[in-house]
Amino acid sequence: MDAATSCWIRCFHPKPPAAHTLVCFPHAGGSASYYHGLSAALGPDIEMLVIQYPGRENRLFEEPVASVATLADSVAEVLRARLGGRRPVLFGHSMGGIVAFEVARRLERAGGPAPTGLVASACSAPSNRPPIAGPGDEEPDSAVLARIMGLGGTAQDVGEHAELIELVLPAIRADLAALGSYRASEDAVVGCPVTVFVADGDHEVPVEEAGLWGRHTTAGARVHLFEGDHFYLSKLPEDFLDLLQETARTSRPEISLA
Repeated sequence: MDAATSCWIRCFHPKPPAAHTLVCFPHAGGSASYYHGLSAALGPDIEMLVIQYPGRENRLFEEPVASVATLADSVAEVLRARLGGRRPVLFGHSMGGIVAFEVARRLERAGGPAPTGLVASACSAPSNRPPIAGPGDEEPDSAVLARIMGLGGTAQDVGEHAELIELVLPAIRADLAALGSYRASEDAVVGCPVTVFVADGDHEVPVEEAGLWGRHTTAGARVHLFEGDHFYLSKLPEDFLDLLQETARTSRPEISLA
């Protein structure tokens, strides 16, 4: 894997013999390390690759990307190089669900490796995005940080450390701008099944709207409800782990999950 690819993709627990590949996309304000615990919890037959957006952790001093389309273009390109024909399942949480959806569309248009499934977690359907205003240059840092925390973004304790705020704010502003400018039509679709994970206490993604993801796939969609809030998966509940691994192992584009 060359340097250009390695900066975009983190693999915390390499498993060369693994039969299945799960590619994870972080939430707004988040970074690849959020998925470290999940990577460790997966079975030996599932290797996780995590996308690292510019402007955080090992890419801290790179310019963040303030466009979902630009982000998806870059990720699709590096995944084609990294996967080498292996067909993954894509998992995206919150903003990550939208980025994963757009990456899936690009992989399919390019002729592969097309994903065998897409899991959208705590994420409204692409054509049903709630209004999110991008932060203006004049908006105070405290307001930007409060907004991303309200969306279930970066770790709450960041707000208690002034030295961290200065480091993470450029990425947070970019993520909010990307979400604020993102628009998708109802006819934007992927050819793989979509599995929607939503929590009963998530005020950002109403359970009754989760099924709208069915508009955006030609292979069927189904919804799974978990207990918790927007970040229900943080403690890796057993039912979440079981269903995610089942999806990674069994999802196929020719099977309707409706």
